[in-house]
Amino acid sequence: MGRLGEPPSRAVTPRVVLLIRVGVGCATRQLWTNLWASESRRPVEEDSVTDDDLRQRIVEVAADLFAENGYGGTKVRMVAERAGVTPRMVRQLTGSRAQLFAEVLATRPPSESAARIAAAAADPDAAPPVSVLIQVAGDTFATPERSWNVVELEALTRSHSDEDVRVLERDRLRKRKANLKKVTEQTRRAGGIDDRIDDDAFVHFALALSAGLAVIDPVAESRPTQASWNALMARIGAAFAPVGFLLSADHEAQTPWRLRIDIPDRPGGLSLLLSALSTLHVHVVAAYVLDSGHGSRTIDLALMAPDKVGAETLLAAAMTVGHSGYVMAGSLEDGGDLPTRVLDGATELVTNPGSAPLAAATLVEADRFEVIDATQGEDDAADVLRLQWTANRHVVLHRNWAPFARAEKTRASALLRLAAAMASMAGEAEALGWVEPMNAGGTIWIRLARPEDAVAVAEMHGRCSEQTLYRRYLTAVGQWRDVTLRRLTGGHRGATLVAMSEEGAIVGLGHVFPDSPTDGHTAEIAVIVEDAYQRRGIGTQLVRHMVVLAERLGFEEVVGTVLAQNNEMLRVLDSTRLVWSRNVEDGVVTLRAPLPRVTSAGSAPSPGSS
Repeated sequence: MGRLGEPPSRAVTPRVVLLIRVGVGCATRQLWTNLWASESRRPVEEDSVTDDDLRQRIVEVAADLFAENGYGGTKVRMVAERAGVTPRMVRQLTGSRAQLFAEVLATRPPSESAARIAAAAADPDAAPPVSVLIQVAGDTFATPERSWNVVELEALTRSHSDEDVRVLERDRLRKRKANLKKVTEQTRRAGGIDDRIDDDAFVHFALALSAGLAVIDPVAESRPTQASWNALMARIGAAFAPVGFLLSADHEAQTPWRLRIDIPDRPGGLSLLLSALSTLHVHVVAAYVLDSGHGSRTIDLALMAPDKVGAETLLAAAMTVGHSGYVMAGSLEDGGDLPTRVLDGATELVTNPGSAPLAAATLVEADRFEVIDATQGEDDAADVLRLQWTANRHVVLHRNWAPFARAEKTRASALLRLAAAMASMAGEAEALGWVEPMNAGGTIWIRLARPEDAVAVAEMHGRCSEQTLYRRYLTAVGQWRDVTLRRLTGGHRGATLVAMSEEGAIVGLGHVFPDSPTDGHTAEIAVIVEDAYQRRGIGTQLVRHMVVLAERLGFEEVVGTVLAQNNEMLRVLDSTRLVWSRNVEDGVVTLRAPLPRVTSAGSAPSPGSS
């Protein structure tokens, strides 16, 4: 056995060492210091450990163990082992297990959520109070322990039977309630809480909700999505607001945002959206309706929000009244007048028609654009907008932050048409379109399809008989819509032509598609003409122009699929003077014909030429 003041030998157990107790406190502390260094196998300088140091070490270890195992699963012996001391030392410095738990609770810092509420209460000008509440509600759902950790939940439970813990937890809860009530009062002073809502009731509801989430989280087998929870919380928050309210201008809105969302297509739908956003002290600087249908309207808003209001909070508030919402960072120019932006773009096109793709991308706020051959690239999709610019070239726009809406397709298409017309007037390019005679009199206009033709194309199909639809699609009546209208009106590789009557109705449709997604050799051609305009030469005119387009697009072969009994369509194909091979199977004729080679787009023969 070593002398006092020297480290004990390896053969002496810690218990034996501690039994050699002298009446001098410093000797006891030195002995513990040597023991701690021996057990933890790390050097500790002599006289460097005080009772306060030991107490802090024990409390920190106990806090970890209570969090891991709860009160019932944590024993004094476990604390002593992890702290590198004996149970007797734990009791000497911190008391019983209940007293140790009370000390842990007393020294615990507030949770992240409680700290955020406290900060908002101390500095009401830092962020709109409603946005703080929405953010805390979202964080509490995502990570409940940020609001109530295991030790605090254990304390709530022990408060039912332990008076010491009850006193401590009551004091902690009192502080939480006081801070939350200050934030509630701030919201009320700004005009954001209905006079019929009691502040104490609101505070009690919020605390009960957060604690309840933390309690059930470990055992809940399923839970809603974060987005749906945020929307629910924002909706509940909106319910506390007055029916009609005007907030005080306490929070300066300086950060631009863009919001796009579908709202109910009913009177008051937009009003509900604006009210939800205004609870966050958000200003709407521009609003546009981009689309409508299926009971919804797509709304595009340019916003200015306080610095502390982020994208998730904005989206949560908007989703209380709508769905399919998207938020992105905006710019100070977003509030500019849309017609002025369009006219500015048109002015640029007058002197530089070739800037049309960039102008179209700017108009619809695409992330990027590309000009590609008509047979290359991606087809239309939610985040891809493909537009026919000329017969040979397509403009493809891409946007990641929100899908393209119908109105945006129409705007971009109109801008490209304007550029094509100006280029044609300047003698730089062909504005693709032809006026052709019909049999028995009258004329039709054949041109490239546009996105805005979708409704007219659908109406044309509605006027077609079942037999006409079956002849075109070779499938059950009504299933033609499986080929989406967006693809039918130009959002694909290849080209689409429409035939318009003198009254302006679309009466015929022709497609030139790559025969397969990766095929640049063979083009599939297909035609449909509504019943009232059949046998007037429209199908023949469409097919002849489609053959020319296929040549211009660089295809070497065309293929068509026709019902064997569809003699009219077979005669139309024969009229092209192409050399067709035929393969008949199950009543369907597949026709193939090589195309004349062309050296450039301008050298293709004109439709109808021999």
